[in-house]
Amino acid sequence: MNLKKEKQVAVLAAKKVSKTLLKYFEKKSNVKVKANYSLVGQADLEANDIIVSILKKNFPSYSIITEEAEPSMKNSDFTWHIDPLDGTHNFLYGLPFWGTSIALAYKNKAVLGVIYLPIFNMLIVAEKGKGAYINGKKVSVENKRAFKKMLLFFEFTYKGRGKKVNFLKQFVGQRVDLRNFGCAVYHLMLVASGKADGYMIFYTNSWDIAAGFLIVEEAGGKVTDFKGNKWSLEGRQFVASNGKIHNDILRYTAGYK
Repeated sequence: MNLKKEKQVAVLAAKKVSKTLLKYFEKKSNVKVKANYSLVGQADLEANDIIVSILKKNFPSYSIITEEAEPSMKNSDFTWHIDPLDGTHNFLYGLPFWGTSIALAYKNKAVLGVIYLPIFNMLIVAEKGKGAYINGKKVSVENKRAFKKMLLFFEFTYKGRGKKVNFLKQFVGQRVDLRNFGCAVYHLMLVASGKADGYMIFYTNSWDIAAGFLIVEEAGGKVTDFKGNKWSLEGRQFVASNGKIHNDILRYTAGYK
């Protein structure tokens, strides 16, 4: 499958939209609270319009699923999954952990992933079967096996927070470092580049993880649902890891409800 144009356009869109995002960075412009208690600002909406416009112009027959608008579904095997600004809360509070995620799925399987983290000037790209790259340099997951020395990330959004707290109690007494930067694309970049070992996600949407999961897999990592089944774009609960400690993490997640 030749995705040369798709990759070029996705990278162009991610970089172009960063100029708009940086213009709004640390400014709480027209911020609204969504039904799920997450925040959305003017930056999210403008960034979404820019990306969608670029993708529609170049690939008018492709479907589009994005966080900030209703889906645009076509009679096509190709679908874009877009999060124009992942880490909105960080963005609004002036924290650097945020970025843009653009993924392309073919017959509901991710085949291209592009993430851009403007503050760090990091472009992360993966194409199915061709590896994962950060700023043009191939990256790979960490090769550690000792679970007790792992650095794990976890998603801690508002939805189901009480259950998440109970889940995390399992790690009391474990020599496992736990972190949450509040940005899925940043967490997944760290796993893919070998700077972290795993990421547990309790609730998500396709636009948050489609690009990042492909990047982790292309970097040699592993992604499943909480029970160890192959991940899908319709799923909600996932584990992404370096693969070496994947089963160790699943011992904790398998019973989560």
